[in-house]
Order: sequence, then C-alpha cells, then structure tokens
Amino acid sequence: MKLSDVGERALVKLARRICKRGPGVRIGIGDDAAAIDIDDKCLIATTDMLVAGMHFPPGTSPEQMGRKSVVAGLSDLAAMGAKPLGMLFSVGLPRGLDVGFVKRLMRGMDLAARMHGTWVVGGDLDESEEISIAGAAFGIAHRDKILTRSRARPGDLIAVTGKLGASSAGLKLLLGRLPIDGYDALIKAQLEPHARVREGMALARSGVVTSAIDVTDGLAANLWQLSKESRVKLIIDRKRVPEHPLVRKFAAEHGFNVDDFVLFGGEDFELLFTMRPRDPARIKRTLARAGAPITVIGKVLRGKGVYLEEGGMLLKLPDRGYEHFR
Repeated sequence: MKLSDVGERALVKLARRICKRGPGVRIGIGDDAAAIDIDDKCLIATTDMLVAGMHFPPGTSPEQMGRKSVVAGLSDLAAMGAKPLGMLFSVGLPRGLDVGFVKRLMRGMDLAARMHGTWVVGGDLDESEEISIAGAAFGIAHRDKILTRSRARPGDLIAVTGKLGASSAGLKLLLGRLPIDGYDALIKAQLEPHARVREGMALARSGVVTSAIDVTDGLAANLWQLSKESRVKLIIDRKRVPEHPLVRKFAAEHGFNVDDFVLFGGEDFELLFTMRPRDPARIKRTLARAGAPITVIGKVLRGKGVYLEEGGMLLKLPDRGYEHFR
C-alpha cells in the first residue's frame, strides 16, 4: 500500500495511534496545533512545510514565498485562539541559488511576521535540491480559552470569517496561465495571504465560541474535520456561504464550477467556527473591530456527517478538498 492509496489524513490517524501523549500535553496530534501546559496557560505550537515545486505557483516572488511560509503557521495559531510569540524556520536551499533571492525570501518572512504581531527568532539553513521551508510557530493561550476542533455541540451555529474561493481561483489563473485582467485580487489572495490572528484571539476571548479550524484544505474538508472531531452533524445553507465577489464571475467566464473554488478550494486562511446561538451579534461586532466580518452559514445537530441545504433539498457534502499524497 502506497501513500497515494491512503492520503494525509490516514497518516495523521496513524501518528495519533503511535505517538503517546506525554504529561502536560493538553492537546496533541490531530488539531491545528499542540497545547502544552505551562502554569495556568498553554504553549501553542505548530509546524508547516512548504516545498517550492508544490506550494508556490509560477510567478511567486521570494518575498511572497516568505510571506506564505509565515501565514501557514500563524493561521494554525489563529485557529486555536493563541497570541503568537515567535517563529523558527528550517530552510533548504540549492547551492546554486543567488544570495539576493535568499535575502528577499528572508525579508518576506520578517515583514510578514511583524505584520502579524510577531517575530522570526531563529532557525536552520541546509542544502537541498529544491527550496523547502519548514516553519514552526509558537503562541500562548489561557487553558480555558483554547479553541479546538472537538467541542462543537448540537444547537451551535456555524460561521466563517471573510469570503471564500479567491485563493484557489487565483491558483487556477496562475497554473492555467489565464488572462488576469480584472482578477488581480484573486492573484493576491493566492500569493499574499493573511492569517486571522487578531480574529482568532477575539473569538477565544468571546466565551461563546465552541470550536474552530482554519480553512486551508477547503471549506468542505474542514467542515468534515469539525464534524468528525466533535462527533456532530453539520448542515450548511449554500446560499449563505460567503463568496469572494470575483470568484463567481471568474468561474462563469471560463466555464468552471464555482463550488470547486468556494466549497472545495483551499488556502483561504479564513476561520471556520461554531458558537452558542445566544449572541451572534456580539461576535460580529467583536470581529468587525478586529477587521473581519463573519457570516453564519449553518447549524450543528446531533448525528454525524456534513450536509448542504440547497434548493429545498438536503444533500450530503462530499468530503473532498486538498489532501497531500492524493
């Protein structure tokens, strides 16, 4: 059996079975980040690897590579509601690469980290055949305010920050070498993403958010992860799912299915979360101050699975999105 037969998620399950959880580990393998007890708080830690040939489309500048490497890690911290402390990077570089390229890459990392309220504090350099960047992000959170994937409850509302589909549409533009006139915002969403760090901390402080995950594998795949980890049924109203205003226009112009971008496309770096229904207006006001609107897109029920409500019908949403090795 090969990795392509099982996919990334099966390997994560394998790691959860093999790697024992040590003392002081409040949250281990399987969530957006790990949480380790330190007095009345927790150290939140995560790592992400980006490889040039797979994660950076043609036309990505060194600065944009650095920025995306930072955002990938900080988005995981945001999904846990953590305040960033710092980042470490292990970078593999071909020996023939120009020093100026590396300088620009590092500047992109530094600028993106500071833009999100943190710093690059160290790392390691090594030689490799292809540019590869492994980043580790560290944050801090109060024990009782950590957001996880496993605490959604029947009766909760499902919500998401921002708008979806722009990044994957931008990737389609770049890979297909399609005309980009009028679609600069889609390209920017793919090459210069932003992590919802302030918003994640605001959600954690609110006291009414029950679970959260960042939208990186696609809305559908991340909904299924919430459903499985929380052992609940999720119902989504398709009409309420917020689309980037250019995505539907782009899909219609080139004959694409808009759902492939909005429901199944990845790397939006928005936050998908569930909350108690008593005060969604307060959450909206809180996030508006932090810089992001939210949209309530569905509800949590007893049961299992993820369903899409569209045209008066309830359809099972495919568990499909981006997954390594498949």
